[in-house]
Formats: sequence, structure tokens, C-alpha cells
Amino acid sequence: MSNPYQVHLPQEILDYIVDFLRDQPETLKQCCLVSKSWVSRTQKYLFTNVEFFTVDDLETWKRTFPDPARSPAHHTRTLSIDCIWAVEEADAEEGGWIPTFSRVNDVRLRVGIDPTSLNEFEISLTLFHKLSSSLKSLRVATIFLQCSQFWNPIRSLHLLENLALIGHGGDKWDSPPAVYPSASPVFTGTLELDLFPMGGIARKLLDLPNGLHFRRLVFSWRFREDPRWVEELVAAYSDTLESLDVTHNMFSYTTLVSIDLSKATKLRDATFRPGSLSVAWITVALQTVSPKHRNLRQIVIYLRYDMTLVTADPNAMQAIGGQWLDLDHLLVQFWESRSIRTKLICETPGQGMVERIGRLLPEVTKRGTIDLVE
Repeated sequence: MSNPYQVHLPQEILDYIVDFLRDQPETLKQCCLVSKSWVSRTQKYLFTNVEFFTVDDLETWKRTFPDPARSPAHHTRTLSIDCIWAVEEADAEEGGWIPTFSRVNDVRLRVGIDPTSLNEFEISLTLFHKLSSSLKSLRVATIFLQCSQFWNPIRSLHLLENLALIGHGGDKWDSPPAVYPSASPVFTGTLELDLFPMGGIARKLLDLPNGLHFRRLVFSWRFREDPRWVEELVAAYSDTLESLDVTHNMFSYTTLVSIDLSKATKLRDATFRPGSLSVAWITVALQTVSPKHRNLRQIVIYLRYDMTLVTADPNAMQAIGGQWLDLDHLLVQFWESRSIRTKLICETPGQGMVERIGRLLPEVTKRGTIDLVE
């Protein structure tokens, strides 16, 4: 017999309560203890992101959910894996453990151990194929393996929109032939490359038969030949490119190596992260921006707290002073002619930073067009 004093809320009200708590995992865990009727809704948010950083994490999951078919894996959207080969072994043991993550659209792999098995590449390929029906974002960070070894599975993910490759680029991008679907990945989201070097992946991307359609590019380069590949990729995406984020890690007083933005007329915002004592390459890139860039509304420049800003050596300041003066004039011109907002961010600010910025970029600072973030 039911308790006449017990209040029964409609299911849609209970669901609304849980939805409101979606960003509070500890509270959601408590909700699971309230009633069995709350469990399903709370799992939707508790298991949106699943991380297998160690083999112990994987074993804990298997003990908690011994029956893969009844696990909350179908709620998972982002799957982060460090122990990739242990995950594949678990799938073989359970006879279909990985496919229970049937709605994963974002996979993040970090290969941080020295591989010893000759078949580990095949393990990675198998993992990708089992998740390919829903996978839209892939992030691979590796030290010991070359990112080139992941090209075949990348090429086979025809729904892939976002791609991030970080670590050792490798020089053996002519990997063995693989069976590909009739369509190439759609690649309409973000491309992030932080590789040394990046020439191999750039060539492969540029050779894709269906063209390139990324809307956001994030590049970090260290080698002298990398700017050429960055420029080619920017040109290839010129019809769709809306956001550009570039980190320049070549340290030099006078380097003018830069990229040509003239074709990227749909660009809305550009972010530059220069290496120590190197701002000339920013000026060279921005000089290729023309009145055709009607969508460009913001330029963000990151500065480091180094000799560029704190040195008292007259010779050093003279060597870089001209570069800063050119950049100062150019940014003022952008602001006055097209109202392009300039945001200056100091990553490691110190005492007197505003005064030093004022000496380096006097015209921009005087007009108040810089947002100084300390």
C-alpha cells in the first residue's frame, strides 16, 4: 500500500532537476541514491566523459559494470584513453566491449609509454574502426610512436570533423595501403597540429581528393620549413577559414618567416603567440591582410615576460625596437580603418608591465585599443 503522504513529482520535473545539476558531479552521485528512477537520468551526465588513464581505471570499470551490454557506456560522448592496448585487450576478452561506447564522438589518445609489441599499430587501427560510426573528433598525443602511423585509421573515419595531432610527426607517411570508404573525412571543424615536423601530415591533407574545409586552424611550428606548409594549408582552407591560432617557436631577433593571409578573406579572428624576441613575423603576416578581409574583427597577441619587455640593454632594445614600431603602426591602422579590436595578453605578467607595453606600443596603448590582461 502506498504512503498517502508521499509526494510524487512528475517525471519531467525530476528530469529537469537532474538536468539543472548536470555540471555538479558530486551532487549527481547523491541523486543516484535517492531513487532508482533517478539513476538513468544522472548517468546521462555522470558518464558523458569517461577517462581510462591507467589499467587500474579500466579494471575498476570492468568490476563496476561486469556486463558490457548493461553498462552506461552508451551515455559517453568523450572517451580519453592512455592505456590504448589494455583497452583493446579488454574488448577481446569481453567479446565486444568497445562497441558499447556506441555514441562516442570525441576520442582522445595519449601514447605515453614506450611500445614493445610489434602489433600495437594494428591495435590502434582496430579501436578506430570499432568507433568509426560516430567519431567526429580525434586527438592523438604521442612521444614514442610517430603520428604518421595513425594516418590510415584517420583516413578511414569518414565522419571526422576535428583532428589534433601532437608530438612526433614522423617521416614515414607512406604507410601501407588500407581499405578506405568511398568518401574522405569531412574535416569541417578544427585542425590542430603541434608536430615536429609537420610536413608529412600537411602533404597527406593537401592530397585528399575531396578538398579541405576546416574552419579553425591551430598551428605550432619549430622547423624552418614548417611555415611553408602552414601557408599552403591556410591557402587550401581559404574558402572556409574563420579562425587562426599560430604559435611561433623559432627564437630570433630578426626572423621574418611568416604566413600569407591574403587568401583567407573569411577570417574572423587571428591569434598570434610569438617566441621570445620575435614579433616581426606577426607584422609580416598582418601586412597581407587587405580591405577584402571584411570579417576580421579581432587580433589577439600573446606576450611572454622575457627580455623583450624587461631588458635594460640599449643594444637589445634597439635590435627589436624597429619590429615593435612597425607592429604598433600597423595595429593602429587596423583599428582606425576597420575597427579591428586588438587584445594583448601577457602570459606571465610582472610589476611595471603596463609601462613597458607603453614604451613598446605607444600609439596603440595611447588610443586604448589594447586589453592588457595581467
